[in-house]
Amino acid sequence: MQRIVFLFISFLLIVVFEIWTLQPLFSQETTLEEYSVSHGGTSGTNPSGFSAKLSDKYFGNGTAKASVKFKMRDGPGTLSLKVWRKVAKGEITFALLVFRVEIRGYDYSDTLVYSQDFGGFTFGDSKSGSWSEEVKNLPVNIQQMKITFFGNYE
Repeated sequence: MQRIVFLFISFLLIVVFEIWTLQPLFSQETTLEEYSVSHGGTSGTNPSGFSAKLSDKYFGNGTAKASVKFKMRDGPGTLSLKVWRKVAKGEITFALLVFRVEIRGYDYSDTLVYSQDFGGFTFGDSKSGSWSEEVKNLPVNIQQMKITFFGNYE
């Protein structure tokens, strides 16, 4: 009888442990792509005429392309984001599923000074598509922008 109780408790502990360790997997989103743009300097003033552009030929290691433009010119900044793909007739590609886009802006002391989230977008199986957003009036003291796309190709 003691052996049966011991086996039952052991089995129960294993099941509880497995459920406990798998739970974080269900609550995490997959980072599809992450970009970071920053400029030098150690003061809170904005750089006059700062402009940066990133181009990604293989967004999320897949078939889409992306561009990120970050500008600061004598005042509030602008961030432009674009993701697109063109699929030729007869070409087979996986669907691009983006669940959410996070934008975070940090000042020279790594303090969060700007935060905005956008909903997702989808380019269907073997379908072309285009998505873009422009964020204006970014705080002048932003030194670093981090843009994270959560999703996958499926």
